[in-house]
Amino acid sequence: MKLEELFQPAKIGSLEIANRIIMTAVTTRYDFEESDRLSRFYAERAKGGVGLIITGALQTIYPSRKTGAGRINLYDDSGIPKLKEWVKAIHDNGSRAAAQLATYNYWSKKGTEGTAESVGPSSVVLPREGIHPLYSLAEYLPPDRELTLEEIGMIQEAVTAAAFRSREAGFDAVEFQCSGGNLFHRFTNPFLNRRTDRYGGNVENQMRFMTESIAKIKKKVGEDLPIICRIAGMDPVPWGMGIEYWQEIAAILQKAGVHALNIYPRWHESREPAVQMCVPRNAFVHVAEGIKKVVTIPVITNARITDPRDAEQILAAGKADFVAMTRPLIADPDLPSKAREGRIDEIRFCTACCRCYDDIFSDRFMSCSVNPQAGMEKEYAIQRAPKVKKVFILGGGPAGMEAARVAALRGHRVTLFEAKDKLGGQLLYAAIPPYKEEWKTTIGYLTAQLEKLKVEVKLNEAPTAEEIARGKPDVAIIATGAIPHILDLPGIKGPNVATAIDVLAGRKQTGRNVVVVGGGSTGCETAEFLAQKGKQVAILEMLPRIGADYGPANRYVVIDRLVAAGIRLETGVKAEAITKTGVKVIRGGLYPEFFEADTVVLSVGMVPDDEIARTLEGRVSSVLKIGDAAKPASVKEAMESAFKIAMQI
Repeated sequence: MKLEELFQPAKIGSLEIANRIIMTAVTTRYDFEESDRLSRFYAERAKGGVGLIITGALQTIYPSRKTGAGRINLYDDSGIPKLKEWVKAIHDNGSRAAAQLATYNYWSKKGTEGTAESVGPSSVVLPREGIHPLYSLAEYLPPDRELTLEEIGMIQEAVTAAAFRSREAGFDAVEFQCSGGNLFHRFTNPFLNRRTDRYGGNVENQMRFMTESIAKIKKKVGEDLPIICRIAGMDPVPWGMGIEYWQEIAAILQKAGVHALNIYPRWHESREPAVQMCVPRNAFVHVAEGIKKVVTIPVITNARITDPRDAEQILAAGKADFVAMTRPLIADPDLPSKAREGRIDEIRFCTACCRCYDDIFSDRFMSCSVNPQAGMEKEYAIQRAPKVKKVFILGGGPAGMEAARVAALRGHRVTLFEAKDKLGGQLLYAAIPPYKEEWKTTIGYLTAQLEKLKVEVKLNEAPTAEEIARGKPDVAIIATGAIPHILDLPGIKGPNVATAIDVLAGRKQTGRNVVVVGGGSTGCETAEFLAQKGKQVAILEMLPRIGADYGPANRYVVIDRLVAAGIRLETGVKAEAITKTGVKVIRGGLYPEFFEADTVVLSVGMVPDDEIARTLEGRVSSVLKIGDAAKPASVKEAMESAFKIAMQI
């Protein structure tokens, strides 16, 4: 498939952009002031061929609270020197840079840090029903204090000054935030904006806060500064507005002189998933298409656009003028150049696992499950090894494949042994439950890489320690994964007992009534898999929380689906024995109960399958364990441990 539209140059205002791929703003929590991590991160994406990079939010108003590392300063001149370095890194690698001007609805004045208050167009408390669990607590949703006219003017001046500083720093364009529930967004919403002055009452007045800000920027910075506005296009919250309302807003913004609209249908408080794996690819293109019908300026479509072939079709159909591929560019900064050169099979696709989101929600540096180098571009730069070594890798799961890829890139002679007839390891099973099929793309990418790098792959082979020793490798990497932990309970070996892996793999069929013992992520996904097959399912978890190992971006989404599927969720119950008709448990350490079941499915964790490592000691000079063979964990931890070990050889 030719990608002709995707790589056509286009303009936003006076700014010419080399292609139609945009990296939109993303929070990274990288330390901007103390290191050049952000510069390296964005420079790598620019080098990979993205047309325009819109920064993570630049603070335009004095910081309202401790927001973690990486909050970038445009509220005074102190951030300009560092921003100049950052913009230069982007320009030097062939991309354009736009500064997103952040206007949060939390603020404080200088000298009053820690006393932040929530402000907005009116004093309104958001409803707690139907919103993201992280925001349903009182401390996250204090009632907004209504901004005074003087404060509105002060914010407009601050945003204008920030736009001027962004031009001083060398940015090619600026972007307003009018999505995500930030301050400008709140002014557009009739539920939140109940003002009776010139900033409320009808859509034109509700937009006045923004249109006046745009006019002030044009007056101070110049008419030629390209201005992008990131708008919701629709509001997936109980108090939200639909596409028709946002079409009115889009027309007002075009009249005000905005040069492009970036459509991102999102409130931070929204309970509706937007970027998770359960969201279909290209799910929100119709919103951008609806906005494009009423404006003539370029429209950017956003969220879950993963494959450049889909992006080409969106552009060719006239549904948008640019495509945002932000998280795909985190996963593979070279996505544009690979797509341009027809190397689609070499793209490391974003799986929408939301590890990047989880890091941000948890105040950690942003990372990526499938790309260990994301945010570590300097530390993890791959270089040729000083001495070529013979490397045997035992196990063809994600850790073994990643270790083979990196070791081969460094020039080592790599042989990978896999006991089964296909590569993928635990990812083969992880991709089976509902909404998890994106993991197949990781297997496909790694498989293609091993073929390209001419790694010798031996399927259906599980060599013994003696056979490995006879091969005389310099290094043996143990990536044999993990096996299910089996509880020591009466009845555990009964014919009505199966492991989650056996069920997902189709090796064991279940009866109609199923009890899943263990409510971690694997237990939850196996339960959903069975419920979709018409089974009556209950999950028994000894801890207080179901799905405790999920990150904040996914846990509530999964729980919502389990509840909707009618799956019974029981916490604080410990399995004591399995009988022919069900499971005996103790609730709260005190009260015996019984759950009837035709089949009992065990999902109580994994243990390393590392026996070969012990038998190899003394036979091979270097024996290294990676992934689940070292410690069962997530895909991200498995991939990163493999990358690190391969870099040390």
